[in-house]
Formats: sequence, C-alpha cells, structure tokens
Amino acid sequence: MKYFLSISILLTTFSGIKMHAQINDTIKEKVREEYSFERLIKNSLTINPASYAGARKHSITTFTILTEKSNTPNQLQQKGKGKNLWGAEVYSLQKLDDKTSIWGNASYTQGKNKQVIWNENSDYDLIYPYVAADSVGGDMKFENYSFSGGYSKKINTYTLGITGSYQATLSYRDADPRPKNTAAHFSLAMGADKLILEKFRVGAYVHAEKYTQKHYLSFVSNQGYPMIYNMSGLGNYNELLSGKLRQAYYEGWSYGGGLQIFEADNRNWYLNIGLKKFNLDKLLTEYTDLNASKIDEQQFTFSAGKFFDSGKTVWGISAEGNNTERRGTENLFLNENSRNYIQIGSVEKYNHKINTIIFKGLIQMGNEKTKSSLLPFFGWIREKEKYSSPVSRIELSKLMYGADYQWLKTFENLQTLSVVAGLSATNVYQKDSLFNNSGKPSINTMLQENYAFQSSDFWQAKLDIYFHFNFPVVKNAFVGGKMIYSNFNNGSNTLFAISIGSIF
Repeated sequence: MKYFLSISILLTTFSGIKMHAQINDTIKEKVREEYSFERLIKNSLTINPASYAGARKHSITTFTILTEKSNTPNQLQQKGKGKNLWGAEVYSLQKLDDKTSIWGNASYTQGKNKQVIWNENSDYDLIYPYVAADSVGGDMKFENYSFSGGYSKKINTYTLGITGSYQATLSYRDADPRPKNTAAHFSLAMGADKLILEKFRVGAYVHAEKYTQKHYLSFVSNQGYPMIYNMSGLGNYNELLSGKLRQAYYEGWSYGGGLQIFEADNRNWYLNIGLKKFNLDKLLTEYTDLNASKIDEQQFTFSAGKFFDSGKTVWGISAEGNNTERRGTENLFLNENSRNYIQIGSVEKYNHKINTIIFKGLIQMGNEKTKSSLLPFFGWIREKEKYSSPVSRIELSKLMYGADYQWLKTFENLQTLSVVAGLSATNVYQKDSLFNNSGKPSINTMLQENYAFQSSDFWQAKLDIYFHFNFPVVKNAFVGGKMIYSNFNNGSNTLFAISIGSIF
C-alpha cells in the first residue's frame, strides 16, 4: 500500500506544474529534442542553474514507470551481484515566458541489491573505504525517494538561476546480519551568466551539499554472529575498532563551483571547468560519537566542445575530463577500558587517485522525418589506489573506445521510433598490485576476486528502443526497452530494463 501511496504523492506534487506549451511546441519536436545526442553532449553546461533552461528549446513533461533487472557476477563484491528494481519518475521543465523557466523532478524506486558482501552500508561509492563489513552479507533491500526543483530568470543581459534537491535512501536486510541504513542528501546550487557582445555568455556557479547516513546492525540468532570489521581500505581494517560495533554515523559536506563560457544562441562551442571538495567523518555512536576516520576528496572537472551546423548535417567534437583524489585519515586511540577511548593522534593512510579523459565525435544527419546520429568515442583512465601501512596498492591504466548509433524515425500520427545501438571495449594495458596477505583468508579471497574484475578487459554491446504513439486513454504514450551485455575474461554481465510512460 505504501508504494502506491508514494506514486500518488509524486503525481500530486507535479499536478500543478504543467503550463500551456508554446504554439509551435509540437510533440514531434519535443521527442526529437529529448533523444538528441547533441543535446545530451552539451548537457554538462546545466550544472549551472542559470544555464539550465537554455539547454532545451521546448517545454516538456514526462512521466515514466520502469523496471530493471541486472546480473553482475563481474563486479566489486561490495556492490553486489546484480539488482532488481521498479520505480516511477516525473520530470517537467516549463518555459513560462521568454525570460522565466521552472523545472522539477520527483522519483521513487524500490528493489534489492543481490549478494552484497563485505559492505553493510549504503552509498558505497560515497563513503568508501570506511564501511562496516563481514563475510556473510546477503541481499540488501532498498527504497529511494528524490525531489528537486529549479528556477531561472533573465534580467537584461543577465540570467540568474537556483536549484535544490533532496534524496532519501533506506536500505536493510531481513536476515542476519541485519543492517538498517538511512541516508539523506540535500543540495543547493546558484549561478548566473551574462551575455557579452551579443555573441557569447560567461557564467559562474557555486553549489553545496550535506550528506548523512545512520547505520545500525543487529542480529536475531543466538547462535553467534560473524566478525564485524571496520574497514579502512584494500582489505585492511582497524583491529581495535572491529568486533562488536553495530552503530555508526556518517556526516559530510561538499562544496564547489565553476566557470563556463559558451556561444549564446545554440551553444555551438563551450568550455566548462569546475572544482569540488568533499569531507566526510565517520562517528561511532556507541562510543560517545567517537570520530574514527575522515575522508578528504578533491575533484577537478572540465568539458569542452565545438560543433558545426550546415543545415541538414551537424558535426563536432567534445572532450570531458576528471581528476579525483580521495585521501583517508584514521584516528589513533588509547583504550582505557572497553567503552572509553582517548584519541592520541591521526595518520593519513589511504589514497585513491582517478584520472579520466574522454573524447567524443558527433555526426548527425537527416530531415524532419528521419535522423541518423553517430557518436564515436575514445578515452583513457588511470587509477592508483594505495594503503600506506601495511603497504597495499592497485595501479591500472585503461583505454576505452567504441561508438553509439541512433536512428530516429517519425511516422504519421506523431508515432516516433528511436533505436540506439552501441558497441565498446575497455582494454587494461598496464596493471600492478600488492596486497597484505597476512590478514584473514576470506579477506584475501575478496581482494583477489575484486582485482580480477578491476583488471579485466571487456567489451560491451547495448540496445535501446523507444516507441512513441497515441493511445485511446493516454495520449503521447511511449514504451521502451534497454539491453546491455558485457563480456569479461571470466564471464558476462547483463542488464534488461523496460519502461512505459507519457511525454507532453
């Protein structure tokens, strides 16, 4: 009953958002814009809320119900061996007039992550390596709620924008060990841009986010329970703080900003750079909020592109880069008794660096009824993960390349078919590892299996099909499906998804 109530809340939230569309905003044009490769590439500019509305020419509202099933035997064990979920989402962007735009999004998903081990928390990518872990694990159920909204306004040559979002997550397991994690994200961003010489815009933005996660672990069985480890990276763990700990509280802040410059009319060229800093503390609430560890992460991103439009043909090139460094600091304690710990120092032991750059090309041809787009890409990834004492490390260098092809056809009565097929490969051309093998055999096995996945070459094929049509009751409906197949050295991963909805 609560799931249907959640969907009702989403629908009620957005029932008043839809405004009248502009006269020339036809469904056909909205659908073509929705699936445009060109729009998706340029979407990096929308990190500035002042630049959000200009990313689309038409107002749009979409409602989607989806289901997804994936099997991922080749994956980090902390992330599980697949996922089953279903959910619903409402999105709307409305241009109230030539100067004012509002937008919003609401979604709800629920499902389970299958066979999650060595991680009893949620949001692993955000809080790693400091997770509570054990060798038993199991399926982890989850529910996610998210809401966001934004507003932008043009004032003379300036455009001002603001956007905010809230996301809540509940994850739990009904069998021992029984974690219950409640996490919340709240973010706010503000930005502005200015028209210069009637040709280009220069913009700036700032953003901040607050994150919290409450973790509680319990057992029902009286027959004993597995060792609970307070992990600290690459299979290492804090022996003093491991054992019977069942509660923790994660609290973090991120803040940052960026600058951008782009061609004013169609964004046929653009440059965007951004900086972000993230800090996260892990507190052990069973020990009077003892601060066990801290994460300090810095991230630099950039995106740039240049496009040419000759009427029937659009072509161009873009680049996206990311440099991320995560440092982990562990606090050192003197334990006078089992419940009283005194901090005597701290040491930075964990470091994880990731450098990524991806180049994309675009060739788009067609007319009002049929459009074909080709998106070749080539990228480079370098990753270094290290724990200082005892020394453990992983070093990987990868090349990725491939192409996506889209065929978009508009039939009579506004029927539209979008087909996207893609083929890509990732090759690991350099790899090295060193692990501390003096620990538990089960931890050593986990490290070796994770490394086999991380250092494996693989190729991937995908297929997306969406068909838009008029239905007697629901106008402008669509049905879609997605398939992704990934082939690794030791097996394969698969993903299947189906969605239905409406766009207007």
